[in-house]
Amino acid sequence: MKKILSFALVLMTVLALMIPAFASAEEAGGMDMWVNCENGKRLNVRETPSTDSGIIVRLDCGTKVHVDYSCGNGWVAISDYHFSGYVQAKFLVSQKPGKYEITERDDDFKTVKNPYLVTAKARGTKDNSSVGLREKPNKTSKAIRRLTAGDQLQVIARGKVWSKVVDLQTRKTGYVANDYIQKN
Repeated sequence: MKKILSFALVLMTVLALMIPAFASAEEAGGMDMWVNCENGKRLNVRETPSTDSGIIVRLDCGTKVHVDYSCGNGWVAISDYHFSGYVQAKFLVSQKPGKYEITERDDDFKTVKNPYLVTAKARGTKDNSSVGLREKPNKTSKAIRRLTAGDQLQVIARGKVWSKVVDLQTRKTGYVANDYIQKN
């Protein structure tokens, strides 16, 4: 009976010591994550965990990937149905980025031949709820100023989610989400 009790105690101790190892394995990989690049760039998937390594494929912001394991030094191994490779972990987030969190790429904007006037709309149901005029086309980018309903802007380039505008009050150029402007 003592042998069985001793064996059970040893087994419980070993299992208790392995729980942190399982938790860190889960943190290091074996989960789905999403690409969220800075400045709207595409994420390079590399052959080895190094910026000097060859590029296998480039992934758009918002792309879902499977993290297999951590390589250390800020790199993780990822896989998809079509490829496997390495990316820098700092460009991955645990939840799919929202519409306004992903920065549009500079080449996604089409210059407007004839700039036109728009009016800022209220963000919510109240007329005084402000919208950010941003330095970059991303809701986490620094706000140049807060726009209120009725502020006049001139659209000089248009993207899928954001527009590049000139604020007629301050003459500063920035970005505002398309959902918060309306053509005059």
